[in-house]
Amino acid sequence: MVSCRWAVAVGAWALASALGIPACGTDANGTDACRKIEQARCRKAAAACPELGLLGSTGVEECAQYARDRCLHGLAVPDPGHPAVDACVSAIEQAATCDIVASPDVAPACAFLRPTPGPVDAGPDAPAEDAADLDAPATPEGG
Repeated sequence: MVSCRWAVAVGAWALASALGIPACGTDANGTDACRKIEQARCRKAAAACPELGLLGSTGVEECAQYARDRCLHGLAVPDPGHPAVDACVSAIEQAATCDIVASPDVAPACAFLRPTPGPVDAGPDAPAEDAADLDAPATPEGG
């Protein structure tokens, strides 16, 4: 039974490799920045935000370990650099409320964590706008 499971696992891996399905990429962006921010959130939550459920050193350690693994994917935004990350960490550490700990992007120093909306790809079936219509002045109806 074990050898059958092994054969299935090896077969699935071989099929995925043959199809070129990527497993884990190395294109993570801002992993260190992510970890610094998340560790600051863990420390602050345990010290000042009991409603977030991180109590004692065990809670901080578990939070930091979870953040370490979660940050393997990096930030969802481009890495802003050390000065911006340090300012964000400082804002978290000095936060007067738990709102910033729960959602650091609400702090002005951490605003870079908010993804900026990019252009929406409507796809190949979307109707194309006529350039002449875009440049034409608006005219009132009936005239």
